[in-house]
Amino acid sequence: MRKASIVGFLSLIFIFSCSVMAQDDEERDVLEITLAGGLAIPGGGITDWNDGLDAATGWDFGIDFGYFFKDNITAGINFTYQQLNVDHPDASDTWHRLYNPNLYAKYYFPSESNWEPYVKAHVGLDNPKFTTFVLNVTQNRYRAISYDPALAFGFGLGLFYFTSDYSGLFLEANYHEVLASSIEAEYNNVIYEFNEDFSTININFGIRILIGSGD
Repeated sequence: MRKASIVGFLSLIFIFSCSVMAQDDEERDVLEITLAGGLAIPGGGITDWNDGLDAATGWDFGIDFGYFFKDNITAGINFTYQQLNVDHPDASDTWHRLYNPNLYAKYYFPSESNWEPYVKAHVGLDNPKFTTFVLNVTQNRYRAISYDPALAFGFGLGLFYFTSDYSGLFLEANYHEVLASSIEAEYNNVIYEFNEDFSTININFGIRILIGSGD
């Protein structure tokens, strides 16, 4: 089964589940929206690749749209953009970029205080645009080119703090694994292969907003 088909199938399951829950228990319809940004720390094949175009620590930005299946369980859709610096003296103004649509689930651990820890898991597709040493008709140069989508998954830990009944701040750390060993790109009729899996560790700070009627 193609990677895109897997994610599409999971999306259909999520949408169907939301519809069933909405019909069964209208009062519990609560949505969460989160916005976050922070550090993206690379690991694996991306840190030692393509004529010394090693990835270095960069930054990321992400947004979650989630539905509460229970008071402490949400699932939804996430999009994350990651931009990793390139550690090469001749390519200092270039980056490796990752565009990541994901499905995610969170489990919150309610407490009597305003602090609420949680765990998170996600699965989706990475759409990488790597700076690559490419062959040109007249010259050799570095260029950002799009590679095949790669299946990705990960998990994380977070701590949320309520600043009001319907909003708050959070700190989150996620591990993100990208199965990129078979992806490739074509440029000027030349095939470039990545050949290795890689990962990122993302440390983010953000805001969370709750929408809905609640209990």
